[in-house]
Amino acid sequence: MPTTTEHRASCDEFVAHIHDLCAFPGTRVRLGRGRGRPVEECAPMDRYLARRTAHRAGRRAYYTVASLIASAGPQAHTPGVRPEQKDPVILMTTGKDADTLGPPLVAPAAPAPAVSAPDPATWFARPNLGATLATAVRTAGHSAGRTEDTLSVLTRLSDDQLHRRLPSTVTRLLKDNVTPDWGVLLYDLVQRPYQRDQVALRWRDAFYLATPEPRRR
Repeated sequence: MPTTTEHRASCDEFVAHIHDLCAFPGTRVRLGRGRGRPVEECAPMDRYLARRTAHRAGRRAYYTVASLIASAGPQAHTPGVRPEQKDPVILMTTGKDADTLGPPLVAPAAPAPAVSAPDPATWFARPNLGATLATAVRTAGHSAGRTEDTLSVLTRLSDDQLHRRLPSTVTRLLKDNVTPDWGVLLYDLVQRPYQRDQVALRWRDAFYLATPEPRRR
């Protein structure tokens, strides 16, 4: 049985594998067809994912995250962070291109380092879904109240309903160039059936600690 550290590393390795697959447009289309669907209804994805997921717990989480990555397209900025003008990466996309699901064109970045085992001390410093929603509030103009309501609903949904609902939430984030940390999202979705309350608390804490306290009336 893999250790927690090994499981987290395997999540990052899976994400890296899906990014590689999405370099091929036809494969990306097939992976994207699994949005919101249970594994049994995702036959076009099996040829790419079955060898890595057939005997894993939380198999649907892998299919869900693979389909979301396929919807996002090539990633060029830090997961969970919306690029800003002051960042080293300079945005090049304006006008009609801003309405597409793909990320903005950016100046070339240094190659990503090889995936290694995450440091346990820093894993939870990476943005989970709650932190990503908070980023959307702070930098992309999402309503704090509506985003809080969305988070509240997501944490209360059954696992099946959550997988069906996530694509619409993530699509809105991607449209505003806010990209989840796919490895952390995958880890949380795998853990959720067994640690639902703990995952929900992590998401809520991350959201509230990163957004301003509402004014008292």
